[in-house]
Order: sequence, then C-alpha cells, then structure tokens
Amino acid sequence: MKTWLLWLIAFVVTLTTAIYQRSTGPTHPKSIAGDGYVLSCPRSLITEINPQQAQGDWESLNKTSVLKIRVKTPKDDREHAMLLSDDTQAHLYYKRARSQEEWQAVALTAGAKGRLEALLPSQPPAGKLAYYINISGQALSQENPIIIRFRNDVPAWALLPHILFMFVAMLFSTFCGLFVLKRNSNWKKYAWMCFATLLAGGFILGPIIQKYAFGAYWTGWPLGDDLTDTKTLVAAGFWLVALLFAGKKSGRLLAVLAAVALLVVFSIPHSTAGSEFNYETGLVETEPIRRE
Repeated sequence: MKTWLLWLIAFVVTLTTAIYQRSTGPTHPKSIAGDGYVLSCPRSLITEINPQQAQGDWESLNKTSVLKIRVKTPKDDREHAMLLSDDTQAHLYYKRARSQEEWQAVALTAGAKGRLEALLPSQPPAGKLAYYINISGQALSQENPIIIRFRNDVPAWALLPHILFMFVAMLFSTFCGLFVLKRNSNWKKYAWMCFATLLAGGFILGPIIQKYAFGAYWTGWPLGDDLTDTKTLVAAGFWLVALLFAGKKSGRLLAVLAAVALLVVFSIPHSTAGSEFNYETGLVETEPIRRE
C-alpha cells in the first residue's frame, strides 16, 4: 500500500474520531424537539465567577450569565418563530444539578439571530445547573433535565494549539500503527512525533486550559478521577512503553497496541466524567458518569 494512502486513511480516521468525540460529549449542545421546532440547548456556559471568588461567599456577588438557545424552525413556519419570540410564553426552569432544591423559573426572551435567551445566576467554575424549558404549556426535557457546566473563558492562544497538537498526535499515532503493519522499519520517528505532540497538547497546554477553565492544572490520576486527564495519561503511557521497547522485537506489537489505545481514548466523548464543583465542600471534584 502506498504511503500517501496510509496518510489518507490515518487522516480520515483521525477526523472521524475527533468529530465523534466532540459531538457526543456532555458539553455538546443537546437538541430537544418541540411542536414544530427544535431547540439546541447549551451544556456549557461561561461564568463570571473566578476560582478565588468560589472559595468565599460567591452567591452574594449576584453575577449572572446569559444562556443562548438556538431555535430551528421550518423556513415557512413563521407562526412558531413568532410564538418563541413572546417572552410570556417561554420559560426556563433551573436548579443545582442533582439537588433537592425547588425549580426556579426565569423568562426566555428573544435574542439576536432568532435565539432564546435566559439570564441565569453564574455558578463557580465546574458548577452545574439542571434545567428544562416550558413553551406555551409544553414542558421540554422535564423528565430528563439538561445539565449545564459553568467554566471560565479559555484564551484562544492556549485552546487552538491544544486542539491542533492533539489532532496531530492522533494523526501520527494512527499513521504509525498502519506503518508498522506495513512492516516498515522507519516507524520509530513517527512514534516520537506522536509522543512529542501528545506531550505538548495533553501535558503542557491541557493543564493550562484546565487551570483557566476550572482553576486546577491536573485533576486526573493520581490527584483525582477526571477521565479527560486520566485517559491522556494512559495513552501517553502506552506510547512511552512502545518507545522504550522500540529496539526489541516486541516494539512493533507495542506500537500497534499504543495506536489502538490512543484511538480508543479519542473515541471517549470529550469531558466525560470531568470536573465538578462540590457545593458542600467548595472543592472541584469529579462528576459521576451519566448515560442520557
């Protein structure tokens, strides 16, 4: 098989896996259908509270965050578009996630580009609210409320290179695995490229992003149970072992196993079992895995 074809296969696998990971994670907007319309409901929101404020009486700050819900309607269905623009007909009900609190109602108002907007109380970084929507008496997602996690803003200079490095690491990993199966002896340099980009994206930029978003550099093993951090550590461990045994007969097999391990890691939805603010202790912990 031609080398260019291996690169093409590796690119398609990487792109497909990346799209799947992003589109299935617990922070990806959730679509809920109403009577002739579909709402794209956010599950991640920027908070106005920083980690230092979260350690004190953050509720007295009265910070708010604007939740923007995208409305999808048929092009010829103007009646529903007008209905959704009426703030007396649309309300959002919220409370802290997995709490026994009473539901609080806020009006949904018409925002820019046909979106619905609700003003929610900002939560500490990694804090979560559960919410559902009621439009003209129709309760949407009340039985299975949407969970939204709050985070601080992450600068583009850290986020974009992180995404790029992780994508390239997956690309090198997949190509290297295919190269080994082709029985090519030059696979080691691609293994090193994979390991280097994985270190840059997952262990340098990753913790920086985590710090900006939730106030902690590392919340995976051995300091915590954050699956996003832990799975990156596992994948890097596989490639480190493969590189240590690169000069031995077992090196090829270990490289293939490392490529498969990274593929499995990338297939886990992003932010699954991620950081969560504990309202009782004031600490950032790890959420339980939910199935929706």
